[in-house]
Amino acid sequence: MAKVKNKILKQLFSELRFAPKRQKERQLKGAKDLARIVDRTKEYPYEFVCLQITGYQLRASPDAEPIAGGELADDLRGFINDLSRRLVLRTDEQAEEVYTIVSLAERFGVSERTVRRWQKKGLIGCIYVFSDDKKRLGFLESEVDDFCRANRTLITKAGAFNRLMVPQKKQIVKLARTICARGKKNRYQAGKEIASLTGRALETIRYTLVEYEKKNPDNPIFDKPAGVIDAKEAALIYKLYQQSVGIKELMERFHRSRSSIYRIINKQRAQALLALKIRYIDSSEFLEPDAREKILDRDTISVSEQTSGTGLLLNRRQEMELFRRYNYLKYLACLERAKISTANPRSTRLRRTEQYLDRAEEIKKKIIEANLRLVVSIAGKHLGTGAGMSDLVSEGNLSLMRAVEKFDYTRGYRFSTYASWAVVKDFARNIPAEAARFDRHTADMSNIQQDLRTAGGVDMGAIERAHHSLEQVIENNLTEREQYIIRSHFGLEDTGIRKKFKSLKQIGADLNLSKERVRQLELIALQKLRHSLSPEEFDLLTG
Repeated sequence: MAKVKNKILKQLFSELRFAPKRQKERQLKGAKDLARIVDRTKEYPYEFVCLQITGYQLRASPDAEPIAGGELADDLRGFINDLSRRLVLRTDEQAEEVYTIVSLAERFGVSERTVRRWQKKGLIGCIYVFSDDKKRLGFLESEVDDFCRANRTLITKAGAFNRLMVPQKKQIVKLARTICARGKKNRYQAGKEIASLTGRALETIRYTLVEYEKKNPDNPIFDKPAGVIDAKEAALIYKLYQQSVGIKELMERFHRSRSSIYRIINKQRAQALLALKIRYIDSSEFLEPDAREKILDRDTISVSEQTSGTGLLLNRRQEMELFRRYNYLKYLACLERAKISTANPRSTRLRRTEQYLDRAEEIKKKIIEANLRLVVSIAGKHLGTGAGMSDLVSEGNLSLMRAVEKFDYTRGYRFSTYASWAVVKDFARNIPAEAARFDRHTADMSNIQQDLRTAGGVDMGAIERAHHSLEQVIENNLTEREQYIIRSHFGLEDTGIRKKFKSLKQIGADLNLSKERVRQLELIALQKLRHSLSPEEFDLLTG
């Protein structure tokens, strides 16, 4: 069976293989009729495709994804070839002439390659058994005539292209040299001028010039040779496009046609999206049939501005809704990105993926803006560390951004509690002077929490309760050795905000155990704590 790209069509075609002969003949006619009307730029519901091929009307499914026209056309061509091969159609049994690719090329005075390109334009063929008992791709005369009537311009241009004689080709080359000598013009500009002078198609001119330069590499017409653009130039084209350089300017600078420039840009966009790491918090509600309507299509959340100008204010419901939308948009982006073809990426799919990510980024900015005062408040309490306010705020903002990515909104906790812990922990890890300050004063965790309680918008009481609960659970549920491993590895040994994190190897040396044995004991201890701690408390320990 020919390779089928679409998974739904692959399943359908596999099931149809076992139909009786008469039914297969009806399916072949239905598939050919469908292939004639398929538009590669549109999408088609699966129920419509199934009805056209089999004659059976399926009930519409709201979850079924539409099938891209280009994908459908290519898969139908393979299905028709497979089905006709199984039916063993003989040319001597047909009521009209059957052309091969070779005989059809001779009839129209074109190359065999051109005939194969016509197949993608809608010329329908089947596998026939010819008089020499060999199976070949063939085309019924009536189907060829139908294709000609629907594509007169295409047939005329193809024939005119191949009927170029040697003197005419030499004239085109001579005109190109004259045009280039008059002024610095690239291949595309010269081709357009020659096409207007000779009445030949632009593609005919382009192909003639490219072929000449391939055969005469020592005597080129243009400064820049034709050929496949390299990765460095492709990256530069994309960079300039992002900097709002126009398509026409890119065409002139890189000596490429409009379609080539767009193709290069789309491939670069696809590579950038596929290389992007997208993380989101999954939720079962994303799989519900009306998820998009419930999460995205409802009225925009109103977020009030503080009169003091220090940022946005979010209540619990608004915060939950923003995180739900943020993660759902990234979920949709991942689904859309999975369908991107690196060989021939569709601009509509690329644009849709980028739009999802842009909307998610807007929501992320809104969440960060709403919590900037939290960072400023915590940073203000740590100015005695030797670090400046701007450095502390900058470090805190980075911690806040990472916290937005990791926060699991489905658990129902406030983001401010989670973000506060993230900022405090990163201050302790990344600002040495902060740690030195707490070493000198031997401050304990309760004093630090007391110091931070006045930070506006932070539920420090919840943080303190979670910490005390964590300490109590560790003492009540773990052996003395397990307590030492957990406290040392997660920086809970010290009572100050400075956390001394020991590696498993260091802990093993302290306990005279191997690193692997320490890892095993730690996993056992964490399993015990997971059953005894709330999800929030377990995150505070391991996060």
